[in-house]
Amino acid sequence: MVIQEDLLITFGADIIQLQKSELLFEENTAPAYYFQIKTGKVKLTNFQTEKREFIQSIHQEGDSVGEIFLFSKYQYPVHAVLMEDSTVLRLEHSKLLKLLESDFEIQMKFLYYLADRSYHSCIFLNSLTSEDATHQLLTVLNHIKGNHGEHYSYKIPYTRKELAFLTGLRIETVIRTFKKMEHEKLIKIIKGRVYY
Repeated sequence: MVIQEDLLITFGADIIQLQKSELLFEENTAPAYYFQIKTGKVKLTNFQTEKREFIQSIHQEGDSVGEIFLFSKYQYPVHAVLMEDSTVLRLEHSKLLKLLESDFEIQMKFLYYLADRSYHSCIFLNSLTSEDATHQLLTVLNHIKGNHGEHYSYKIPYTRKELAFLTGLRIETVIRTFKKMEHEKLIKIIKGRVYY
């Protein structure tokens, strides 16, 4: 959790309930709120065509969403779309600033969180420049898995379609590459689910 829930509520956050496929915010609108996921999952995405999108990142329980845009003069460059029914804490931008001003330790935790996210974004974006689909998928799988246990112990929570949209690969390429990766014993596929 980026900022403690009770602290957000103390500074005036409200709790909103959203349904799958609803927008938390839209591309080309001005950032006005700090959002932190209490339950659920949100993707930051760009829609390139009716059937094609590019998922920039996926955020889950305890993550904040789009917070970096509050500290720029620009509008949102992405949509934030709910991937499942979710509960989100929402705090006005001015109130977030007051919260951060109130405690230096909270400011530092927030900055470390932003730095960590920026680091992982750079690693992820660098992998997209690779022409090797295995390298791209391994980078995403490593990021998603983090430090979750032994080899083959982590069930990847995304579909092949979502992984294709995260990497910019075609769905068919993801399927073919996963079969190759399974043959090379990099992953296991059990009942259609990928374990890494």
